[in-house]
Amino acid sequence: TLYKKNTITRRVERRIAFHQLPDYLHYVNYLREHPQEIDTLFKELLIGVTKFFRDSQAFDVLKEALYAKLQDKDPNDTIRVWVAGCSTGEEAYSLAILLIEYMDKLKVGQVPKIQIFATDLDPRAIDHARLGFYYSNIVSEVSPERIERFFIQKNNGYVLKKEVREIIVFAQHNLIKDAPFTRLDLLCCRNVMIYLTADLQKKLLPVFHYSLNNKGLLFLGPAESIGIFSDAFTVLDSKWKLYERVEGISSLTKMMDFPFNISSHHNKAEQDFKELPVMKGVITEAFQKVLLDQYTPASLLVNNKGDILYINGRMDNFLQFQVGEAILNVNKMAREELKYVLGNAIHQSCKQKSIIRVSNVKIAINGVSHFIDFTVDFINDQQLHGCLAIVFYDKGEIKKQLELDVDLSEINSSQIDELSKELSYTKQQLHTTIEQMETSLEELKSTNEELQSTNEELQSTNEEALTTKEEMQSLNEELMTINLQYQNKAEELTRLNNDMKNLLDNIEIGTIFLDNHLNILRFTPQITRLFNVIPTDVGRSITHIVSNFDYPAIEHIIVEVIETLNGRELEVKTKQYDWYNLRIMPYRTLDNFISGAVLTFTKITPLKAMENRLSTLMSFVQSRVNQFDYPALILDNERKVLAANVNFLKIFNLREFEIKEQFLMEVVHNKWNTDKLDAILKSGSANDEVYLQHDFPGLGNKKMIVTIERIPDTSTEDTALMIVTFKGKKSE
Repeated sequence: TLYKKNTITRRVERRIAFHQLPDYLHYVNYLREHPQEIDTLFKELLIGVTKFFRDSQAFDVLKEALYAKLQDKDPNDTIRVWVAGCSTGEEAYSLAILLIEYMDKLKVGQVPKIQIFATDLDPRAIDHARLGFYYSNIVSEVSPERIERFFIQKNNGYVLKKEVREIIVFAQHNLIKDAPFTRLDLLCCRNVMIYLTADLQKKLLPVFHYSLNNKGLLFLGPAESIGIFSDAFTVLDSKWKLYERVEGISSLTKMMDFPFNISSHHNKAEQDFKELPVMKGVITEAFQKVLLDQYTPASLLVNNKGDILYINGRMDNFLQFQVGEAILNVNKMAREELKYVLGNAIHQSCKQKSIIRVSNVKIAINGVSHFIDFTVDFINDQQLHGCLAIVFYDKGEIKKQLELDVDLSEINSSQIDELSKELSYTKQQLHTTIEQMETSLEELKSTNEELQSTNEELQSTNEEALTTKEEMQSLNEELMTINLQYQNKAEELTRLNNDMKNLLDNIEIGTIFLDNHLNILRFTPQITRLFNVIPTDVGRSITHIVSNFDYPAIEHIIVEVIETLNGRELEVKTKQYDWYNLRIMPYRTLDNFISGAVLTFTKITPLKAMENRLSTLMSFVQSRVNQFDYPALILDNERKVLAANVNFLKIFNLREFEIKEQFLMEVVHNKWNTDKLDAILKSGSANDEVYLQHDFPGLGNKKMIVTIERIPDTSTEDTALMIVTFKGKKSE
């Protein structure tokens, strides 16, 4: 992969740590067993850190350069922008806002069409970007004026208005495999290449150059650069990495080795070939060759550094090869007489961007002195932009002067010798100075190469640092989300804790929580009446705490409940003669683990007193009923048997537990198999009487008069009790 290995390693190690696996091998096995983890890992590798107007100063610089470029835009043309690696769309919408703000300043009818292509490899990020919905925290990134102008508030966030969303086309796109968008005025690819290796970066930049219009803008991240392609782009802002495309660098197109790089030059050649007859093409080509070889002067095509790109004609009289490594540079290959004057002419032509003419330069050709002229012309052609054409003209041998205007005899020979020596010394000094300058130049070149190497290393380190920063920012956002969730959980837990505390404090039920070792975890204030506990006793065993009960073996029952998982209920009495209902239940966690026991104490002293009074009353009723000479029953308002006298049990052959607390109608129906008493049992009159003759199972035929007397409740006048008597009747 051409993704940076350090980034991949960090993201994979993060997943390994998340699953608590020991090494890579175990993680590979985990991937095989859990295919869904592959999607999660892929999502982890795509670090989607972005926000609106990220690096506001960078967007200010872009805004100034982009607006200046758009002023020359024809109203009929389309403004085309490509945001590569758009993530969830904030950067694309930021550019859309800048362009709409520019359009608002133009007159009606002069507004060009805007078309923004926003692409990313992550389909989930593209889906999120299409929605155009962002949470309310974007107010820290977008000014209130832009919020009001371009956003609509919705629920807990904001949605981009339709006019902004309509000019952007979001699509899934792979920078490496898919064809690029072309004819672009702006290509924004920020903080994408920091995750890619240098080799892949070198492949992408020619693609970006190919995609942009002439003088189109390239907007990179603060840690990214154009690297070795400084000839292809002009730096507009070095800090925020804003570049302008340089036209005429045709070699970059040849460097693109992607599958979508399809050249159409052969089609044009075939078309031209079909239009011209074969014979005519051969003659034309031969004539052009004769013209170039015999009639046009010797010429060179070089770049601004002097590197030779093309040679026309013979160059033996003007250039010569040097011993050592072959270097095709006119500054190195020019003859000694031409070297300095030619270098100066090239420098002047590049500086003035015009033609420089030099005449009467004396050089020795085969031992004969010649005068030559040459021109250096700066080429403004679109394909050869930035190149120079050097044309040499040989004016022939220097003719000897036939007449001497000055009498040589009048010249002092000593002066001539002195001048000759001075000239020779000056030449030697100049030669020494030139050699020293060349040596210094070589040293500077070597230093420059070292600095470039150091710069590349620092650039790589900077990219790594920014990559780490992006990962840390992504991790920080995840931690903030988790922290917010934990904060919400903590608030919810606090509320529940407060509710539980108020609930336990306000109900008259004493509760104490124990762990598996019978240590106290928590207790309610009511427990202090039953045990001699204070808040500092939390963590002590309940067996060390003195209780106010007469029941001695409570801890054994607690241990039994924890071991058997069966709850227990019992009634206990304090030394102050208060009664409590003690309920012991196992303490279950949400995961259904037993983690101790819960003891609840409900005060039942009034209930116990009422029970005693009721028991006394029932004893009295039972004794009075037993005084009847005939069978009798006492029923409650639901016709349930409260008491049966001895005569009833004897005559009907029943035992007390078989009739007591039973519904009389069920006994009549199930045991006696009759419904003759239903009418008077359901009747609402105060007194009812019915004659009953029935063959009772196991008892034989009996004749009796059944009487029901209803005793009303004085407060409600409803039936409180019923007295049912069975009096035998002799046969007539």
